Amino acid sequence: MLKYSQGSDCMDLLFATGNENKYNLMKRRLSSLDDINVLMPKQIGVKINVVEDGKTAEENAIKKAQEYYNKTGMAVIAEDSGLYVDKFNENMQPGLFVRRVNGREDLTDQEILNYYINCLNMVDGESLAHYQTGVALIDTDGNIYSMTIDEEPFLFTSKMNQKDTVSGGTLDSISYDIKNKKYFNELNNDEKQQRYERIDQETLKLVSNLKKHIK
Repeated sequence: MLKYSQGSDCMDLLFATGNENKYNLMKRRLSSLDDINVLMPKQIGVKINVVEDGKTAEENAIKKAQEYYNKTGMAVIAEDSGLYVDKFNENMQPGLFVRRVNGREDLTDQEILNYYINCLNMVDGESLAHYQTGVALIDTDGNIYSMTIDEEPFLFTSKMNQKDTVSGGTLDSISYDIKNKKYFNELNNDEKQQRYERIDQETLKLVSNLKKHIK
């Protein structure tokens, strides 16, 4: 086991991701906890390829956290998510494999977008949908705490947004925020933060309650 030594009075919390955007989001999410220092694996020279073969987002989050904990001995937080579309049948449901289409994971963003537009056109062009996120936290004693969070529903639509956009992920141009009446890729930072409010609060609560376990 690689043991990482803290260099300050802050409690180090390793976020099991290699994605810079997700890391920055987690740092913002926990920014009110000024005695916790959120780190990425690459910042401490660690890289693990975790096979995410759980049946739920929460199972995958636990598996990622466990493997990084086993490697480093640090407190670890991890998350995973899936997409669930109300009108899709079981065979069409993205679930944990949003980017896997007909067994392929090498599709371009445009090919993935086209696939979901076609699927939506099969169910009258739109459906309510939501992301479900699993979060897992392991303290330095190896105790595991986890939860599943259903994020705010949105409208998944085949009518792609053609306007100039602020930013966007692969499916943001066909994902419509009902409250703000904007596509995801039109949302400003404050509006994005509103969308993440539920997961922000629950993740912050989880870490806040367990600070005493992170040594």
